[in-house]
Amino acid sequence: MNLAKSVAIAFMLVSVVWIVANYVILRDFYIGWPIILGNVAVSVAIGFWWYRTRQHTRLSWDSQGFSLRRGNAPPVDGVWDDITQVSLVHEGYERFGVRLYRRDGDRIYLPVSDLGLGPSEFRFEVMELVRRKSPAQGARVPGKEE
Repeated sequence: MNLAKSVAIAFMLVSVVWIVANYVILRDFYIGWPIILGNVAVSVAIGFWWYRTRQHTRLSWDSQGFSLRRGNAPPVDGVWDDITQVSLVHEGYERFGVRLYRRDGDRIYLPVSDLGLGPSEFRFEVMELVRRKSPAQGARVPGKEE
């Protein structure tokens, strides 16, 4: 969905730039199929570039930790030992994420909807990984019966 948004926004911007440049230079509006197809081609190229460098999200995880990378930004790495709580976050418009709370107070947001994962299932999977790596695994937790 983010790729479609990027291409649509690029198409609007390219079209506005074409109209403004056309009016400033020629004092007229020239619109035809070749121009529209050219705008679409340029928009697809710009939108795909923008998506890959800014929005494309990659998440990898195993039993030890995880790595989240969005676009060309440096990856956010973590280990399950540092996570104390896991919560499911609803952003509206059927978009969900999982928020991880670290021991030092930092929060990490995993955009589950952008990754195409099932939000609830992924949250429970992460909760299992965090529970297995909990430092007080053998300790009795008050209020929790086993």
